[in-house]
Amino acid sequence: MDETTNTTTATTATDASPEMLAQLNDLLQLDHDAVGAYEVAIESLESPAHRQALQRFKRDHERHITELTQLITERGGTAVQLPHLPTGVFKLAMQQAGRLAGGDRGVLLAFRTNERQVRDKYRRLAEASEDLVVADVVARGADDEAKHYGWVVTVLEELGVASDSTLGRAERVIEVANARLVDAAERVERGAMEATERLKRAVKRSDPSLLAVAAAVGIGIVASRLIGRDR
Repeated sequence: MDETTNTTTATTATDASPEMLAQLNDLLQLDHDAVGAYEVAIESLESPAHRQALQRFKRDHERHITELTQLITERGGTAVQLPHLPTGVFKLAMQQAGRLAGGDRGVLLAFRTNERQVRDKYRRLAEASEDLVVADVVARGADDEAKHYGWVVTVLEELGVASDSTLGRAERVIEVANARLVDAAERVERGAMEATERLKRAVKRSDPSLLAVAAAVGIGIVASRLIGRDR
């Protein structure tokens, strides 16, 4: 009985679809984006309590990176240990702009905008995944992200940015628009990663020695799609 269970688990772990692997890599890159933005925010905050909270949250993202990497590799994928190519820099720049705005309020407004996208992406994949192990890991991540987002909303209200205030409503419009814009750009990158996984599988079936070539071609697909989008 135990041997059957182990065999089934191993088979399931290597049967993830290219689409699922691309979605997991999207989250992995999102966590790398977040770690960079957190570092800027932590350095910029004046309140020791706010810094300590973000240091705890940053450790959550680092744990997500470890867990997602394991999920991807166990399911036959290649974990992409990089921020998103076009939007990771944008998120970092947004956090830098928050620092330049001055005070903890500016830093946390930028942090909230970045964190909203992470929360929403984790929640969507947790609800959609049919792989129970993936669903469990991603659901825990979604809980972490909801906690991070809830914390920053509460602190901003204490700093005078209530959700129903004029500033709060204006910031929420910007936040939603930013999430949609960034999601659209990262959807292109996710499609390229999915194509790469399909290519790797096709090559592996025909000639495993060509896997390195397939990976290089996959990188080219990502780059060409992103360059084409910018033109």
